[in-house]
Amino acid sequence: MKNKLGNILGIVSSISVVLYAVFFSLSRKQFNETFLVYSGLFLCLVAFYKISAKAFITSYRLLPIKWSGRFLSSDVLLFILAAGLVFRLVLLSYIPNLSQDFFRFIWDGNQLLNGYNPYLYLPDEIMKSGASYIPNAALLHANMGELSSGHYTNYPPFHQLFFAAAAFLGGKSITATIVWMRVFIILADIGVFFYGVKFLKMLGRSPYLILLYFLNPFVIIELTGNLHFEGIMAFFVLLSVYFLGKSQRVISSFFLASGVLLKLVPVIVLPLLIRRLKVKRAIVFYAVVAIAVLMGFIPFYSSDLIDKYSSSVGLWFGNFEFNASVFYLIRAIGLEYTGYNVIETAGKILPVITFLSVVLIALFRKNEIPDVLMSSIVFSFFTYLMFSTTVHPWYITIPLLFSVFTRYRFMLVWSFFIFLSYNAYSNNDYTEDLWLVGLEYVIVSAVFLWEVIGFNARKALKIKM
Repeated sequence: MKNKLGNILGIVSSISVVLYAVFFSLSRKQFNETFLVYSGLFLCLVAFYKISAKAFITSYRLLPIKWSGRFLSSDVLLFILAAGLVFRLVLLSYIPNLSQDFFRFIWDGNQLLNGYNPYLYLPDEIMKSGASYIPNAALLHANMGELSSGHYTNYPPFHQLFFAAAAFLGGKSITATIVWMRVFIILADIGVFFYGVKFLKMLGRSPYLILLYFLNPFVIIELTGNLHFEGIMAFFVLLSVYFLGKSQRVISSFFLASGVLLKLVPVIVLPLLIRRLKVKRAIVFYAVVAIAVLMGFIPFYSSDLIDKYSSSVGLWFGNFEFNASVFYLIRAIGLEYTGYNVIETAGKILPVITFLSVVLIALFRKNEIPDVLMSSIVFSFFTYLMFSTTVHPWYITIPLLFSVFTRYRFMLVWSFFIFLSYNAYSNNDYTEDLWLVGLEYVIVSAVFLWEVIGFNARKALKIKM
């Protein structure tokens, strides 16, 4: 049986490598083809999960006895790490095929590298006045898209530092800069693997479950493949929660601040910690995070920074809309009764509802218990996404990661069905198919309700019996 398991793992791994290569040879206009390959990769993930669970229980050896356990406590964990690295390294020099954000990343990195504050200048304005100091400026500007080139950057300071580091190491080569960005993201994923395994053991869960994130096609394609830095942000948040579990609050606060400095959304975690820390310690924790975040912005400070940065961030709440759920229902009702898009009003009200929901989760769930805190993080980010006007696929990275440490798998289901949102890019006017958006959210919501409400109902029924 052991030889059979090893052979199956090898076959599935080989199939996955081929599928990743095929996936990135396609364009985002080829939705049917990319979705078919993406589905195949998820079938491989299911196979990895089934085989790894069986192999882990039977203490399956991939290495000779004298080497087994020398690198990791389990040969299965070693396989997960090796396979995940191979899948990522296959993509090392590929040009992202689903996102053009990396053009703006490289632009901002070169801005900072040449001593310009990236928060103060529009790419459109720079192109008009001359951008000779930015390598490949015309190409970057033309490909980042009008939406990006006509707005101020909304990427926080740590994001900018990674952009600048990649631009420095990559020099004038776009491909080399892309490779360095991938290296940073892959290193963060490796960190997630090792600390994820530690955290799973701390929670008394099987460590092989980390494959649900580390071998997940969504993670490999959206982060490593399409160069989204949410993986690094998720790594920092994971470190924060891990060290909080070890009662190292100062280190925890600095890592959470680092996550906020990569992308602002990790502030959602702050209210959830109040029951675990108690009020006095929570205030100190919040103060350390706030000071660290302010210090991160200080090097970029100018009299125009707050206005320009806040206006850019505000666009995501009051102007942009993509792959939304609750908002699309509100928009439809608003169009029916008012005759116009109510996004400006909804964009102000929905964040308030999200905030109040997170506060309720923070106050009424027993978040001092590690297992409950993990699920609260998942529920809070899920709530935030459900009430958002814009939900790009890579936005689900944090709740997907933290769902691994819980019994809930609705985020895993979403990591598959969120790919349906890419159908919008298959047509020239980027029109969304609302039937596909509806299908995505109906399935995810149904699984969510089944796992949360259904579980509690089944549990209550067993108690009565």
